[in-house]
Amino acid sequence: MLTSAFSFTRLRAQFIKEVLSVLRDPRSRMVVFVPPILQLLVFAFAATLEVRNVDIAVYNQDAGRWSHELVQRLDSARFVTHVRHVDSQRQLHEMIDRGEVIAALAIPVDFSRTIAAGGSGKAQVVVDGRRSNSGQITVAYLSTIAADVGAEVVPDAQAPTPVVVRHWFNPNLVYRWFIVPGLTGILALFSALLITSLSIARERELGTFDQLLVSPTSTPEIIISKSLPALAIGTLLGLFMISAGVFLFGIPFTGSFALLLASLVLFILSVVGIGLMIS
Repeated sequence: MLTSAFSFTRLRAQFIKEVLSVLRDPRSRMVVFVPPILQLLVFAFAATLEVRNVDIAVYNQDAGRWSHELVQRLDSARFVTHVRHVDSQRQLHEMIDRGEVIAALAIPVDFSRTIAAGGSGKAQVVVDGRRSNSGQITVAYLSTIAADVGAEVVPDAQAPTPVVVRHWFNPNLVYRWFIVPGLTGILALFSALLITSLSIARERELGTFDQLLVSPTSTPEIIISKSLPALAIGTLLGLFMISAGVFLFGIPFTGSFALLLASLVLFILSVVGIGLMIS
């Protein structure tokens, strides 16, 4: 008696077997489900390229208007927790060496006088090089503050035409709005690739792969049954990440959900093919 080349009944049985083999194995559950959740929490709440709550040291040798304006702008910046005033260049460098501040600003005695005379005031910024990434971002923030003060110094007739930059979909450049949608694709890829690459390897390890080959199940049914669980779990995990971004982190969703879902399924399907090749 010949069996049909393709049977949905056998395919359903193989699909259920594959899903149960993933859910029943404690190691598989730990590897597939725990890392994505942990990475979501860690990257969304802890990992960030923003610099906040930093202390800045200021050595202000000038008593003029523009030096006070610069220090006041620095004190009111949202990324600065404390502006710590020092009385000498030596104290400034010592605070950097001890790691008490990430950056220090030294304003010379002729800062305001030079600006009043029509010149360009110069100030020195000392950065803790041991924290290079945070230091560079802090310098960028300080440069923005100095540019704002400089815009007030230049008369309106000489001021250049302002350029206003608007960022689509993330106008305030909230770092979490960048990282959480990116994690959706990365973690879905990780889970789908892991499930698929381990499926046939698990069969060989348990010694059931030869039984699978001599069973009535055809080759297309074996391939599809190995692919569908990874496709389903990867898609559900991607939808979970999208839901967490919208409802947990308050990231606005704009655009077509159907297009996003179709793109997610096609993306995971390509990952499943790579996993089958590895397996």
